[in-house]
Amino acid sequence: METIIRNLFARFWPTGALILGGLILIIYVALGVLYLQQSAQQKGFEKQIVKLGAIIAKPLPSAEELQANYENVTQALTPWTDYDAVGIIVSIAEENGIDIDVASGKFSVPSATISQVKVGGGNYQVRSFKNISVQGDHDNVMAFISDLDSGKTLETMVLKRVATSEVEVIFTGVEGDRRAEFRTVVSAVIAMMSDNGLSKIPNPMKFADGVAANLAGDDPDTEETVEGFPDITTTAITRGYTGNATPRVGFVLYEHDKILTDNATQFETVSYINGLTTKYYYTCEADGTVRQFDGANVLTATEYLGSEESKMETVVTVGVDIYTKPEE
Repeated sequence: METIIRNLFARFWPTGALILGGLILIIYVALGVLYLQQSAQQKGFEKQIVKLGAIIAKPLPSAEELQANYENVTQALTPWTDYDAVGIIVSIAEENGIDIDVASGKFSVPSATISQVKVGGGNYQVRSFKNISVQGDHDNVMAFISDLDSGKTLETMVLKRVATSEVEVIFTGVEGDRRAEFRTVVSAVIAMMSDNGLSKIPNPMKFADGVAANLAGDDPDTEETVEGFPDITTTAITRGYTGNATPRVGFVLYEHDKILTDNATQFETVSYINGLTTKYYYTCEADGTVRQFDGANVLTATEYLGSEESKMETVVTVGVDIYTKPEE
């Protein structure tokens, strides 16, 4: 009998050992997975504890702050007249750079409609402005819409709809004339440099010198003074003249004495601009960059930017609702 048991043990031992080892391995893996899950959960709990700690660490608002918030909400829910509501919308537009002048036609607020609604068990009066029209620079218009949408100025205001488009605005009047002269001077400087083979103007009337000019050439009424723009210093000899006459100095835009490249003993008078004087004052860098001012002293004068004939503006039509408590 003992011999039979030994034979059976010897026969089935390898299989039993394999099964036993598999069971141990399964138990080990299961425990490992459970540990990893608990570790991940533990980390999650730790993160939640940190967040809760940050919230708990924040000081509670004082009674004065709570009272102030309550009064602000109460004030915001106070019934508005059309005049007051429109005034709020106009102030938002003005603060964000919108031209609210009626004559400009870039801002309008229609009359409101009034309705009653029930929200969360409370009754409210809704003053609806359905077609507020705004036009201006893209950034200014977007800032206006953001203010309405966020409730930055009035928390009980809700933005309902936005329709956006673009329109080309052509400058006219004084602004149109200013820009036109700016373009004319810039074009004249470019033409003068090209005609005289200049990549750089030798002695320009640059901004750093502090003086802007409104004379494009030499004024015949002031013989004792040499005027012109943008260069009144470079001599004819420096420019390559080899003749016996006395051509005007410099590189100017009006009645400039140009030295002929094919015969340096000769010169011809050329004007790159129609007229001796300009309404505005200008400086010019060596590379031909022109700047425009309203006076000769660049430190005290106003500099004008932009010479484009037109620009694109953003046009939006928005609708807003203003919620208040109904009048008793």
